[in-house]
Amino acid sequence: MSTKKVILFIVEGITDKTSLGGIIDKLIKNEKIRFYISNGDITSDSSTNTQNAVKKVNEHVKRFLDGYSFNKSDLLQIIHLVDTDGAYISDDSIEVDDVEKFIYSTESITAKSIEQVLERNNRKKQVMNRLASCPVISKISYTMYYFSCNLEHVLHNEINLNDDLKFEYAEKFAEKYYEKESEFIDFINDEKFAVKGNFRETWDFIKNGNNSLRRYTNFHLYFGQAYGEKKTT
Repeated sequence: MSTKKVILFIVEGITDKTSLGGIIDKLIKNEKIRFYISNGDITSDSSTNTQNAVKKVNEHVKRFLDGYSFNKSDLLQIIHLVDTDGAYISDDSIEVDDVEKFIYSTESITAKSIEQVLERNNRKKQVMNRLASCPVISKISYTMYYFSCNLEHVLHNEINLNDDLKFEYAEKFAEKYYEKESEFIDFINDEKFAVKGNFRETWDFIKNGNNSLRRYTNFHLYFGQAYGEKKTT
């Protein structure tokens, strides 16, 4: 009897795991599904850059392995889910106001200063570009998929949810698809937000104009991979 391998999902927060963990575990039956919460956005962390981005992800993988007593040889895939957070928008889509944190719309980011957004966006998009083009990390298959502007935007059509509502919405989403996991496949392939094209084309698309603020994802491509469709880069 063959031993199941582990597919590791790296996500930013607990609500990502709450929303998707149970659904994916039921859909992918041939392997073990594990979620690792990085407790923050690796791609926009001020200490992450193009030179150390792969190393940063690998550090989180090592923490997962150490924390759950898995060996590196147990890992089949690393799936990294990220929010685009409008990182690819042009300078003229940044607005200034006296706000405590970035406020997103489908056309702009509002912040205390333009420089604050430019610095974050420049770093984040370079890191995402690096990781999106990275096929393996530490000899393990690696793929990064995006939610735009963020996961809540795609799953709930809400772009600026506060933390309390994020958890409430996540629980409702998981409950909605409990024992109806196949319906999630229909949802994530909805043409309203599922970007058409192969993996590389979906990343090219999200970099155009204000698409990284609008409601889009390429996560549906993962399920094509999981059910045997060939990945085209």
